[in-house]
Amino acid sequence: MPIHPTAEVHPSAIIHETAEIGPRVIVGENTVIGEGCELHAGAVVCANVRMGKNNRVHYYAVIGNDPQHVTFDRRIKTGVTIGDNNVFREHSTVHRSIDEGVDTIIGNNNYLMASGHIAHDCVIGNHVIVANIAGIAGHVTIGDRAFISGPVGVHQWVRVGRLAMVGGMTGVGRDVPPFMMVKGSGELTGLNVVGLRRAGVSAATRVQLKNIYRELFRSGRMLKSALEGVRADLAGSPIAPEVQEFLDFCSVKSKRGLCRGPRNSRSDADDSGDDGA
Repeated sequence: MPIHPTAEVHPSAIIHETAEIGPRVIVGENTVIGEGCELHAGAVVCANVRMGKNNRVHYYAVIGNDPQHVTFDRRIKTGVTIGDNNVFREHSTVHRSIDEGVDTIIGNNNYLMASGHIAHDCVIGNHVIVANIAGIAGHVTIGDRAFISGPVGVHQWVRVGRLAMVGGMTGVGRDVPPFMMVKGSGELTGLNVVGLRRAGVSAATRVQLKNIYRELFRSGRMLKSALEGVRADLAGSPIAPEVQEFLDFCSVKSKRGLCRGPRNSRSDADDSGDDGA
């Protein structure tokens, strides 16, 4: 097992024989480091972190440290659960949960870029990208294939839907519906058309999503009334899974509420990027 002689590995840690532990790495108690994982020089994996296969923790990244929470009791045993094929670039951080018996969750095939931060009790899906210096606050959930640009701040308890894209320098204080783009002070600007195309979502479904987005966020109607109208229009017709997902997300009464459209809500100058096909 290739463990560098300068690494500090707790005797209770379970490390797969194919994992590589670099110089000055620290591995805490009750950790599990799976097959093919690489912990590069100076990386720290704290206690109670469970890591699946083929994860790479780059130089001086820290996984599983105490949450930045002023009332946290350090005696509580919590941790971080990580899936497979994730990359944690240099100086990135992931913090453990604040609640007994609960873990911060990282799925599969995610990429946390340099100095990115994922706080306590977050649930990150699969194929999520969090760019440089982006900060994800506590209790945030991020859906599959979302893209968080940098430097971005995401407020605690926010939900970011699947295939959403958060533009650079954005402050996200409310929930971002799936398939949407958001920028600036958290304003929705249209569909993430490129992401939808890459995910194989049909042109017809993209057009339907765009029309529903405009009705919910650009018509000037109250959201509840607009949702009721859209559902009435769709009654009795086949509904694409993506359309159902979008409507269900927007119908949930969440802690933060939804991002909204631009102040000039009736403007047609949205940056949706779709050619209507």
